[in-house]
Amino acid sequence: MIEPFRCPLCGGTQSRPYKTLRDRIAGTTDATFQLVECADCRLLRLHPQPSAEVLDAAYPDDYAPFNRPGLSGRAKRLLERKGVRDIWDYLQPPRAILDVGCAGGELLDLIRRAGNDDVYGLEPDSYAAGLARQRGLDVTEGYLETAGFANQRFQTVLLDHVLEHVDDPDLFMAEVRSVLSGGGAVVIWLPNVASDAARLLGSYWMGYDAPRHLTTFSVETLARLLDKHGFRIVHVEHEQSGVEWAWGVRLWCRARLPALEPWLARLHALAILAWTPLGIVAARRKRSGRVRVIAVKRPDPDTANPVTYVEAQPKT
Repeated sequence: MIEPFRCPLCGGTQSRPYKTLRDRIAGTTDATFQLVECADCRLLRLHPQPSAEVLDAAYPDDYAPFNRPGLSGRAKRLLERKGVRDIWDYLQPPRAILDVGCAGGELLDLIRRAGNDDVYGLEPDSYAAGLARQRGLDVTEGYLETAGFANQRFQTVLLDHVLEHVDDPDLFMAEVRSVLSGGGAVVIWLPNVASDAARLLGSYWMGYDAPRHLTTFSVETLARLLDKHGFRIVHVEHEQSGVEWAWGVRLWCRARLPALEPWLARLHALAILAWTPLGIVAARRKRSGRVRVIAVKRPDPDTANPVTYVEAQPKT
């Protein structure tokens, strides 16, 4: 029996079909998943939510974010190093940093190498947590709701492509607020459905990534969630990247012209570079499919706060 729809953002109970999705990236199941749109606030959710068995299978040990080898890993590390420099004001000592969903610990390792040793990770997957510990990082295995961190323990919480994976983003953000000190910051990287790539690539847009992405946000719906939990957005940056375009074409070919997949896999890094100009155009239009949002904790979560923030101009 399918549970009734309930929106975690506005509490609405009415939804309409949006897209039918498959696990096009990892291929862990042949099942289809229904993405629906809340009729009241337009938040996108998989409904019904995937079963525990499906989700367990969706994160195998070779799941890319756990450990990226080769050229892909080196490129990601270069981009993350630049990202650390860009937001160093929120990462520098004496701030205590918590990376929720830290995977193999690459981001925390970069922050530590940049000069802040007061870093901690939280990761639900035992294999990925083990990789992070091999880097000498202090990593707790589990979930934020049950990790037992003290209230106001941290000054910055990092959510690097995590929020779209949690089953209840409303409860999750309440926990994020509780572990942040007054004036603390949350830095969120996530897909943006209000993007050129999502519109043009359709169900082949990597940001949908069923069944792993349980909720799909726009900047607008994310802003509403943050405001609800007493955060004020101070910065939004649209990433200039060709990755979602390269993946979209690759996933389309995988479904329609599978014989090309081995070639596209070998040329994936070059394809990302080739599609980057389109990513730059989308970023300048503030229609990128990948965004970084920084929000600070308001002293009183119930204080009315108009959703206003700075849309960053892409750096050239």
